[in-house]
Amino acid sequence: MDAEALDELAGQLQGEALGGRGLLQLAATTGLAAYAVWAAVLMPGFRRVPLHLQVPYVPSSAQQVANVMGLLRGRTGKTADLGSGDGRLANLSDCYNVIVFLAPSVKPPLAAKLLAELPDEARVVAGRFPFPCWTPSSTIGQGLEQAWAYDMKEVRRAARSRTEGRAL
Repeated sequence: MDAEALDELAGQLQGEALGGRGLLQLAATTGLAAYAVWAAVLMPGFRRVPLHLQVPYVPSSAQQVANVMGLLRGRTGKTADLGSGDGRLANLSDCYNVIVFLAPSVKPPLAAKLLAELPDEARVVAGRFPFPCWTPSSTIGQGLEQAWAYDMKEVRRAARSRTEGRAL
């Protein structure tokens, strides 16, 4: 085909609408491609995590990380970083430092686990979102860069006070 014939064909196709069948084929192809990407890339990471606990990946800024590490400065012992895996949690009873970069929807069930398993000497540091029912021992930064430190001995003491206050 020469250039003149291609120009003529392009001119004819430009004026034509897709029509119902063409539009249906385009929609089906687009949907199939989107599903293939979901099935191959995204779905495997979500299969093991209950839907209500799934959280999007949001990268931490260098300042957020610096603030979190500042709240752990000088501490020793095993450290666990929660929020960088696929949602499975191990026994945390031997951890003395726990870093949590997780969405608010995950905090209540995680708080119960941390209260049950961590030793009194442990410190939990949350980046981006605080634990809603805990009072922090200290904080650093502001806005999205803020980090909150919770010393488990103080968290347990406050939880006991709330429980005893309700019982009276």
